[in-house]
Amino acid sequence: MKVTISTLLLVFSFLVLNGCSKATEPKKADIAVFEQFLSENPISSVSPTVEIASIYQQGDPLFEGVLNVQRRLWGKAEKALQPLADKKNPEAMYWLATITYGSSIYETPKAGKMLIEAAELGNPYAALFFSPDSRYCNMYFKNQCSEKWVEKAQKLFAEQAENGDVRAVYYSTILKPDLTHEQYINAIINAAKNQYYYPLVEYSNNLRKAEDSNQEMKEIAIKLLNYASFNNFVPAIESLMKIEGKHKRMNGSLYKKLMKQGISLGSNYAWRGYRILSIEDDSLSEKKKYIAAKATELFNGDDFAISFTQPPKEKDALIAANKKAQEKVDKVKKVIFIDGAHYQVLY
Repeated sequence: MKVTISTLLLVFSFLVLNGCSKATEPKKADIAVFEQFLSENPISSVSPTVEIASIYQQGDPLFEGVLNVQRRLWGKAEKALQPLADKKNPEAMYWLATITYGSSIYETPKAGKMLIEAAELGNPYAALFFSPDSRYCNMYFKNQCSEKWVEKAQKLFAEQAENGDVRAVYYSTILKPDLTHEQYINAIINAAKNQYYYPLVEYSNNLRKAEDSNQEMKEIAIKLLNYASFNNFVPAIESLMKIEGKHKRMNGSLYKKLMKQGISLGSNYAWRGYRILSIEDDSLSEKKKYIAAKATELFNGDDFAISFTQPPKEKDALIAANKKAQEKVDKVKKVIFIDGAHYQVLY
């Protein structure tokens, strides 16, 4: 199986796990509920420790493979995941499929079969991929999209929820056909209390973008994003960075503070901001610009900035610069924040 990165568009996508419904639409009344949550769980500065509900810890068989998926190092990810997928590990099969479907007319059918097999072997995210509401199922495997897979996913999530899986608890709740708005909001809060912050971040982003969102609603959304970012959750950090960028404040102190935090935690978006600001910074020497560009390339394969820098001409100086770049990458915390519902996909 070969992933031809040069011919593909890299897109970070959220897998839509349930269709838009009245139960999940933000409401003004939510403000009081979340204000109470924030008052009961106060935090005003970045936590010195990273305490998020990561799916894998260092030492787990899938850790390196999924970490490389997160960093968009597709070749390394495939190398680590393929042996496990060959042994019919449903999680490895799922992750391998997510980085290969849509990559070519040859790989897409293989990825589809792998996703179905992973679902049949018990991976609820693979089952839910084939939901009739799944954008990517309809895009690549339209004939396979069926409500039967949603029912299977519900059963699998319910089983995992019994073992305390915080994600399964959340998704087994929001996939209920009779889900109420109150249940949805409580599920978001319960997930956050258990260090699973994706639902909180997604809700906050939807709240900010809602057509009827007023200033008060936008302000609570920012507070919730700050809460998750203070807990070192990368997607929240990235959302806040994008807000700053949207308002043309990339050279502001808040953007740079968020970028520094994101770089240390392995945010691809923060690393992108770092290499952009570095090559545009006239106060930096060519050597420092090169180190920033090289570090980004080493971190996640993003070599865009390299062509805009001049590497040291002397061999010893080049070796020293590359060493500094590698040292910067080595300082990044190895924490996995993506999960089966939120992954990087190629198409």
